[in-house]
Amino acid sequence: MRFPSRQRAFTLIELMLAIAIGIVILAVAVPSMRGLSAERRLNATFQRFDDLVHSAQLKAMADQRSWVLVWQAGRIVLQPVDPTAEERNNTALPLVQEFTFDENESYVLERPASLLPPKDTPIEWTFWRSGACEPAIIGYTGPEGTWTAQYNPLTGHGEIIDQRGK
Repeated sequence: MRFPSRQRAFTLIELMLAIAIGIVILAVAVPSMRGLSAERRLNATFQRFDDLVHSAQLKAMADQRSWVLVWQAGRIVLQPVDPTAEERNNTALPLVQEFTFDENESYVLERPASLLPPKDTPIEWTFWRSGACEPAIIGYTGPEGTWTAQYNPLTGHGEIIDQRGK
């Protein structure tokens, strides 16, 4: 007499154990993935600002005159330090590049080598025609966290010295 052959299959306990292991792995992986995407967005804010700095540096070297980044409400504007006669004939200084940001974001300029400006002086960061700039430390605060970057006055290269996600 021949017995029917047994088919090999997973038991209910084995299936439940595999599902439980999968859930534990997901529970560990999801928060770290969220942290990575927040860090990526925070780095993107630095890269966007750094692109503006490189534009100011390149504009100063290409035009062989000084350019300045001027902090205003909700934006930072790139404009010449000394406008040409044609530019002066216009009622407003030429707006070369505008860097806007949301009301829940802020960019703070610290110039460690400069004297304290008078209270009503606009916040400005100068780039000379050689491509060099004032030494500066930029602080960012936004919904993704904060970063602080230090800019080399000779190269204009920025480096994040502190970064904290929320």
